[in-house]
Amino acid sequence: MRARVRRRSLDALLRAQRNEDYHDLLFREALEPHCEAAKRAGRPAGSVLAVGAGWREAQALVSWPFERITLSGVAEPDAIVQEVAARDPRVVYELANGEALPYARQSFDLVLCKEALHHLARPVLGLYDMLRVCRHRAVLIEPWDCGLFRVFGRLGWTTRIERGQVGNLAARDNHVYHFGRRMLEGLIASYYLESGARCDVRVGWLSTRVLIPRSASVRRALVAGGWAASQLPGAAGNLATISIEPGNDLPPDPRPIPDGDGVD
Repeated sequence: MRARVRRRSLDALLRAQRNEDYHDLLFREALEPHCEAAKRAGRPAGSVLAVGAGWREAQALVSWPFERITLSGVAEPDAIVQEVAARDPRVVYELANGEALPYARQSFDLVLCKEALHHLARPVLGLYDMLRVCRHRAVLIEPWDCGLFRVFGRLGWTTRIERGQVGNLAARDNHVYHFGRRMLEGLIASYYLESGARCDVRVGWLSTRVLIPRSASVRRALVAGGWAASQLPGAAGNLATISIEPGNDLPPDPRPIPDGDGVD
């Protein structure tokens, strides 16, 4: 399995002129391929689980044709989530730890985690549990590892530890974990072996910091500069939408080894 990595188009990046446009772009990248694939296969969009979800996921997901929408997180839902759930019978909110989701394997047609996986102390466990409970697709939107971003990190221009994260389990600070192509290919191959899994990645320089109110010309210049940089080797971007379609060879669910079955 080799991940397909594509750059976001300049046009798509230029259309993100406000914070809401930024989030709309990411949700569209995450949800549109799943809904289009379901339509082509003649099946409904089905059920979706949003891991580490909040009000943005609640407001975005109800505009898509899902039959069941489960929002999950480690904190009680805020007022907007409660309002959306009260208004739309498809929506429920459940307390769930992203590292150990309380759902059976393949419980949801789509599993989505938008900018929340790096808040886990064990983000790889979170990815594997997303794969365990998804049926047709798992999508994570996360920081992306590239050479230029590592240079920025050494210069102290990026955030390494996020502080004061009250929405984390035990309100713990978190390291900003970055996924990369080789890492993804190894993790997915370990889970599905050679059984037909596919991984599609959209990447580029995309940040809400660029959208802080400023002149349109400055914003366009920053976006165009980031897009041009993303075409260079080792400078793909800082944020990726990673879409994973499962293979057929699923591992057994993890469970403790009974006494006497281990290796001395």
